[in-house]
Amino acid sequence: MAPEDNEPVLDWPLPVGEPGREVWYSLVSPTDGSVAFWYRYTLLSTEGGRQEGRLWAALTDREAPDRSVFVTRSVPFEDVRARGSPSFSLTIDDAELTSASAVGSIPLDADGDEGDDGGGVAWDLSYDPDPYSFTPLRSQRLTDLLAKTVGTGKHWSANEAVRMDGEVTVGDRTIEFADAPGHQGHTLGSSPPESWTWIQCNDFDDRSVVLEALDIEGTLSICLRRDGEVHALNRLKHVVGPKANTTEHDEPGFWRFSGSGEGVELRVTVRAPEDVKWQTVSYMAPDESLRYNAHCSLADVTLTYTVDGEEPVTLESSAGRAEWVGAEPPLEGYAYPPEW
Repeated sequence: MAPEDNEPVLDWPLPVGEPGREVWYSLVSPTDGSVAFWYRYTLLSTEGGRQEGRLWAALTDREAPDRSVFVTRSVPFEDVRARGSPSFSLTIDDAELTSASAVGSIPLDADGDEGDDGGGVAWDLSYDPDPYSFTPLRSQRLTDLLAKTVGTGKHWSANEAVRMDGEVTVGDRTIEFADAPGHQGHTLGSSPPESWTWIQCNDFDDRSVVLEALDIEGTLSICLRRDGEVHALNRLKHVVGPKANTTEHDEPGFWRFSGSGEGVELRVTVRAPEDVKWQTVSYMAPDESLRYNAHCSLADVTLTYTVDGEEPVTLESSAGRAEWVGAEPPLEGYAYPPEW
């Protein structure tokens, strides 16, 4: 993995009033798909002077949805350290993220109350870094230009598909992870898009297959990995124009899309099962507007692909990581913590 894929891009801490937001996030599920764990390390500086490092953690429990939990806490910049070369390390209070590990704890939720389980959440996870990173646009020059001119920001799936070991503790409950499919990404920007839809899955029966796709306001980037080969449909021609990847249907809980090129044709359907709990959260942009995230950490994914004219292959997973994000709540009738 290139070291710059996780290194902080902005020069933290930013001066008060200088807008910026940089996020490192990760997801992991045990191989039985019984639960999913989602955690984030965020650095935020707003135009209005708000400055914080923030941790959040969400456990989704498939078999007992009422045991699912979301907790978050904010710390001042003096308790934040973001370091790059020679090795990446981000610390927020007593939590630390590197390119091969993550430890942290959140004892209380945003309102100062104990989590639903009667306590907080702690995690201690490790993994071998993935040497491949996926970006929505392959051209870094074009990415840099768009980030500077229209504020689109940047995104790396720095550890797009890893196998994690360790444990997560929720109250008096401990969940062990061994060789568990996981993902870790890094994103930043001063003005996030109004909306986007995202899926990542490396929990198919064929362990060599990894799927990731990101639709940002109608521009769709796709990556399929199989048997050590990478088919990244993220050139400009794949994102815009007559041969671009296609989103056929997209609403919270149901997304169908397709793409072709780079030796592959594929079609994907993503569904949020009715019996799996949504994690609905909000986060603040540097201009102090909010983005609302409806996240399904245990989504159903059906992938059909053909490589170089071979017979089609269909794979399914019930542990995809899917999210629908908007400037307005994607799902009505849900709370979107924290309250900013």
